[in-house]
Amino acid sequence: METKFNVFEILEIAEHVENRAAKFFLRAAELFRDDDRRDLYYKLANWRAKHKNIWARMRKRYSEKTGEFGTFDPNDYVLSNPEVMAGLTWFATRPGSTKPPTGRESKKEILRDAIARANETIIFYQGLKDFASDPASEDAIDRIIKEETRHINLLTEQLKQL
Repeated sequence: METKFNVFEILEIAEHVENRAAKFFLRAAELFRDDDRRDLYYKLANWRAKHKNIWARMRKRYSEKTGEFGTFDPNDYVLSNPEVMAGLTWFATRPGSTKPPTGRESKKEILRDAIARANETIIFYQGLKDFASDPASEDAIDRIIKEETRHINLLTEQLKQL
């Protein structure tokens, strides 16, 4: 049996990805004593929380418009548990490709790490396209990738200013 995700499920996975990212950045912020670097992590967490809300609103509108929801299939663990797919994100390129923060990173290192994590998230979504159930699902993934790319561009500009 082949697993395919509809728009609702894609957006639900995206919500879980953003939630995991926001929690990661909040935990990382607590490692830093100086306000400047801690605030940078809080900003990253805030961006992720905003993205989560965007995907949640889109998912709600999609369901209201189409009457479609996620699939619960007790025989398909992955399809019934979007957090499983979301858990794959930051390991999309190779295990250990991004290291957890130590609390000693510079602002440049923090921004580089955030860019690397966003790039790995894009790789995850590019792979997820193979599991999209229809063109609308692929369009949702393209929109998510576009937002991740915008995020990378903003972080890259901040990095250049340092």
